[in-house]
Amino acid sequence: MQRRFILAAALAMSAGAVLAQAEPDAGPTRDGWGWEADSRLQASQWVGDWLISRDGEARHVWSLKADGSGRSYAFSKRDDGSMRFAYGYDIEWYFDPFTQMANIKTERRIVCRGGKVYPYFLTLKSYESDYAVRGKYAWQTTWTEASIGENNLHKSLIVFVTPLSGWHNPRKDAPCPEFPSIDLERDIDRALEQWERDAERDRANAEDVTPAADEPQIEGEKFID
Repeated sequence: MQRRFILAAALAMSAGAVLAQAEPDAGPTRDGWGWEADSRLQASQWVGDWLISRDGEARHVWSLKADGSGRSYAFSKRDDGSMRFAYGYDIEWYFDPFTQMANIKTERRIVCRGGKVYPYFLTLKSYESDYAVRGKYAWQTTWTEASIGENNLHKSLIVFVTPLSGWHNPRKDAPCPEFPSIDLERDIDRALEQWERDAERDRANAEDVTPAADEPQIEGEKFID
């Protein structure tokens, strides 16, 4: 009886060792938990301060940090053509290399009072937008305008016009942010031209899967009734 018990225990231990070797390692990979994807676009490409054009009108500044935080500033045009700060938000942002989508979510609202940045308002409602990344210099978002009896679908093109090396995010009680002084039309054209060149380069480097002229044609199996 004792010999049978020892033999059974030895077989059980042997089977357990085999199963342990067959199971894949479920622990974190060298780069940490989660999936990995190769992408020609990386989140680091948008880190920095940017003049942003929405549907051809450059009236926004985005300040995107590497830790996923940032700021968004909106400006409006006065009657004399000059720009003034309208409002802003603290934001969270990220880029997903799997879906080639970016996401921005607003947090606290930023306003100006008496020419100075007013203490943050705790925004009761946040706004979240998903962007289809069309290239380094262009994101596209889709949004729905709800009205009585119908919903209208809109698409907005976001263009990263130019980096702003001299931009500084104002703190509390600092003067209201001023619109960056640059030649907007020239920089928008330059950004769009760069976007087209990048897209053309990507198309040229794409793998050609067109069948060769002398490649034999293989017919599928024919079924006879």
